Amino acid sequence: MTRSYCTSVLICSAAALLAAGCSKKSSGSALATGNQATAAALASGVAALASGTPAAAGGAAPAAAPTPPVPPLTPEGDPPQVTLSRPARGQFVTTQQVLVEGDVQDQSGLAYFLIDGLPVQPDPSGHFVAPVSLQSGLNVITIEAADPWANRTQLAVPVISGSYLPETSQVPDAVAVRLNRTAFDAIERLAAAQLGGANLAQTILAQNPLYSGGGSAASVAVNATTVRLGTPRLDLDPRQGGLFVRAELPAIDITVRANGRLIGIPYSLTTQVTATLAVVEATAQVTVAQGQVTTQLVGTNVDLQGFRFDINNVPGFLEALARNAVRRLIEREVRKQVEQVVPRELNRAIAGANGPIQQTVLGRPVALHLVPTAVDFDPDGASVRADGDFVVGGGAATGLPTSPGSFSTPGTPPVHPTQGGKSIYAAADDDFLNRISHAAWRGGLLSYTVDQAAAARLGLPSWLQLDAFLLQVFFPSLTALNPSDPLEIEVRAQTPAIFQTRPAPGLLEAGLGDLSLAFYVAPPGRPRQLVLEVGVQARAEVGVRVQGGLVRLDLVGRPLVVADVFQTPLAPLDTTAVENLVGFVAPPLLQLYAQTLSGFPLPATPGITLNGVDVHADGPAGDYVTIEGDL
Repeated sequence: MTRSYCTSVLICSAAALLAAGCSKKSSGSALATGNQATAAALASGVAALASGTPAAAGGAAPAAAPTPPVPPLTPEGDPPQVTLSRPARGQFVTTQQVLVEGDVQDQSGLAYFLIDGLPVQPDPSGHFVAPVSLQSGLNVITIEAADPWANRTQLAVPVISGSYLPETSQVPDAVAVRLNRTAFDAIERLAAAQLGGANLAQTILAQNPLYSGGGSAASVAVNATTVRLGTPRLDLDPRQGGLFVRAELPAIDITVRANGRLIGIPYSLTTQVTATLAVVEATAQVTVAQGQVTTQLVGTNVDLQGFRFDINNVPGFLEALARNAVRRLIEREVRKQVEQVVPRELNRAIAGANGPIQQTVLGRPVALHLVPTAVDFDPDGASVRADGDFVVGGGAATGLPTSPGSFSTPGTPPVHPTQGGKSIYAAADDDFLNRISHAAWRGGLLSYTVDQAAAARLGLPSWLQLDAFLLQVFFPSLTALNPSDPLEIEVRAQTPAIFQTRPAPGLLEAGLGDLSLAFYVAPPGRPRQLVLEVGVQARAEVGVRVQGGLVRLDLVGRPLVVADVFQTPLAPLDTTAVENLVGFVAPPLLQLYAQTLSGFPLPATPGITLNGVDVHADGPAGDYVTIEGDL
């Protein structure tokens, strides 16, 4: 054992000496060639001794024992050149596997070549083809090559795999809402406040004269002067197939002025019209047609209890005519009030989505459309389903690749508790989030330029100082830059963000597959100058919360970022420093992406505060996000 070890050491030493001799200039090429051949033979012998296998004839190693590349005699600093022919960056595919094909070249040969961390052997010309398995959603395929001098090239190629919904279609079952009995209790309070009071009083006063009639012998005209009403009460009772409605308006008290003639003699007197209680009972029928929810009351019955209206010194027949006319008028106006208020409030609560929800995001008008498809009542409440879409105004962005549509996964809405649970459950399919993300990308919301003014307007943190000094902190070699010159970051998204539900705390994972960041120095009065352009692939955990009745998304923790240098026109920049810079600026920039999905109201019970809010993944496939709470 000792003899073999010593022999190996001696042979290795001899090989090293001969190799060193080959590096010196020689007057005879034959000598140099001979020394090289001898060195190769000795190297082959070393390999044979190490493996315990005799060297093959002519000094060549057996074919089964690959020999690592021998570095050239002169070190070089050029990294391997990798040219990728497929897949394209940001490609949308429907398969679970993709072929990665291209060419890799290096004058010194390759120390290693990896695709997604696995070694791949190119053919002698440098061509390579390798299959890569894909998961549903965003996949980032990494390609890494290095030569014997530790010069390294790394590529990150995003590919999106899955199913897609065409841009022209709506997202089916985008939102599922459950309203339990306690939710209808809250709706009762909101609607009851609008049944009586000034609205009904003004309506009755607007009907003057409440009655006018009689003949030449006797006549009367009744005009209301004041109307006082008690506090209305409303009961909404869910039943199978509909909603029973009972409205009560107590203590109706109307002061009236009766004027007329009796046997040619004019008279004028003041009296009261009163009723202890007006009761309206009906059934609310809710129908859905062409995406619109319509609620109407059917079978309405009005009972005016304890009604009293007396006009002294007026013939009985005329008093009866006036009394009946005024009673019918009050019943009619009370009925109209209930039939207007209750359906309106039910429509708002059951399907506040009738009509788009419009707002401005990053300076662009957007509209969120919820299109109700079904409203089903049962004894414990109501279930509502709606399709969805998202539209960005102002035209589409240019230069984006074609796509088959927004990312989609199979799934069905969750079934929420009907008894002993929360008042309201509002579940959104992650397909709907991906439609919003896709429309925001297609509309250019995910591409923008951030300078010092935009940073303040968009609410970026104050520690992100956008000047050339920021670049010099990470790249001290950029001494030619004026540290006070403004810095601009141009953000361009070549693919939409892909959202998929995850367990808490993040709840959602957002994958940003092909994002480019271009850093420009913009000296005042001179053209801006590109310093660095880098490709970014990021994965970020996203949390969901409700604030002031609005749904908001926030990044949770730090995103996982992969940087891929595109160009550094001023000077070569250290790869590690580039990764550090991107890791520093990426989180606040990615938070702007979350803002595109934030600020929309919950799709039910507007105007009612949601308490005890909980947010979690939901549905049989876990692909819905449910917001639940009490009203």
